[in-house]
Amino acid sequence: MKRRSDATRRSGLGLLLLAVGRKRGFACFGTDTDAYLASLAPLVAFALVVAAFLSLQSLRDGATLFLLWICQLLAPAIISHPLCRRWDRVDRWALYANILNWAPFLFFMVLAVVMAVARTAVEAGAPADATVKAAVVAFLAYVVWFQWFVARGALVLSRKRTLVLMAATFLFGVLLVSIQLAFGPGPQALTQGLKA
Repeated sequence: MKRRSDATRRSGLGLLLLAVGRKRGFACFGTDTDAYLASLAPLVAFALVVAAFLSLQSLRDGATLFLLWICQLLAPAIISHPLCRRWDRVDRWALYANILNWAPFLFFMVLAVVMAVARTAVEAGAPADATVKAAVVAFLAYVVWFQWFVARGALVLSRKRTLVLMAATFLFGVLLVSIQLAFGPGPQALTQGLKA
């Protein structure tokens, strides 16, 4: 139990270092499949809890949301693995996949900070619509930068290969969003499920 707690603490420190572009953060993460599976577990648990609440309203919506979430969680690892094999980077794949599993925790924190700054700006008199749009663009730009930085640093890729990897992951994400919009539960279903 202590070993897992230490690994979590080291991963948290590594995430904070990577968040500000410090390459020494890569050394804080596990580089084997056990570390990858350990980083995946809390995300799967969170997906199960949200899907369970949503299932109280509609079993179909809960199951659909869970399957889409799992696809989204596994997509970067699954898409990157054959590319890593082709580029002779399989030994670095688990490190990359492990960091990406920790990334949502960072993104939630960054989003909270960005929205707090936007709210302060609006309260100081900035136009609300323009401020919110700027905040969203800033957040998305940070997410893209972070994924670029992690892909290049963890996998030691050229700019061209990093672009190929990110484009493949992005296109799969667009496909999942399209499936979600066509067949999945909408935001109102999620809200109702959480209230049930």
